[in-house]
Parts: sequence; structure tokens; C-alpha cells
Amino acid sequence: MITEIEVDGVGTMRHLNNWQIVAIRKMADPKRRAIAELAFGLGMTVRQFQGLSISHQNAAREAHNRLYSPEAFRLPNPKNAPVRLPQRYERVSDEKMATMGAELLAIKAKLPRGHFGVWVEEKSGITYSQAQRFMKTAGTRNRSLQSQANSV
Repeated sequence: MITEIEVDGVGTMRHLNNWQIVAIRKMADPKRRAIAELAFGLGMTVRQFQGLSISHQNAAREAHNRLYSPEAFRLPNPKNAPVRLPQRYERVSDEKMATMGAELLAIKAKLPRGHFGVWVEEKSGITYSQAQRFMKTAGTRNRSLQSQANSV
């Protein structure tokens, strides 16, 4: 997953945070909103972004489009085959729940803040509450394994 892209001569394009998104939504002028999304992604003001050369602005637009493309949010497949997700109302063993939870925790760590819930609902095929339950099981299992290792 891509979280930032270096734009030559300009800076690093990053995902917007919640404060930036709210500030953009409050802008009345739609043209200024479009520029603000690019500027804030680079850590600039709208005026600073407008002061850039046309080639730098186009490079920033290209980086923004790559950063927010569906391919940028696609996570690479792990070397091991992914665990099959349960069907609705299917019983899942604690071992399988912990394995899926560990995979979900790894995915959550790679995604930007606030994107995991959306990813679970749209991409995983399970509900957010199921994901939370699986991750909790994985955390409990890891803690019990650590306590066993410490007692030995």
C-alpha cells in the first residue's frame, strides 16, 4: 500500500488528515477546494501551491491521483495463502479466529488512520464487529503465549 509519494522539487504528497478534510469541506469555492486538496497533501497553503510552476502542479496532481487510486490501497498478498474468510453464520474455531485476527492487525497497521473500518466493510467481506472479535482473539492469544514464555 502506498502512503506517500515524493514529488521532485515540491515535497512529499501524503494522505489528508481529518482536520484537513473538514477545512476543505468548509471552503465555498469549488475550484479552491480542488487546489486545497493538492496543497494540503503537500503540506502547503493554497497560495503556496498556486505559486508553483505549472509542471510542478501537474506533477503534484499526478502524485495525488496515484496516491488515491484503487491500486494504491491494494495490499500485497502475503507469501502464505490467505486464510479463507468465514461465510455468514459459519462457526469459526479459536485458532482460525486468531490467525485471521493477526492478519487483520497487520493490515490495520499498514493503513492510514481512519481507513481500516472502511477497508473491512468494503474489501474483506466480513463485518467490522467480526473483525474486532478476530483481532481481540489474536491479541488474547499473543498475550497468553508471551506469559507462557515468560514463566518458562
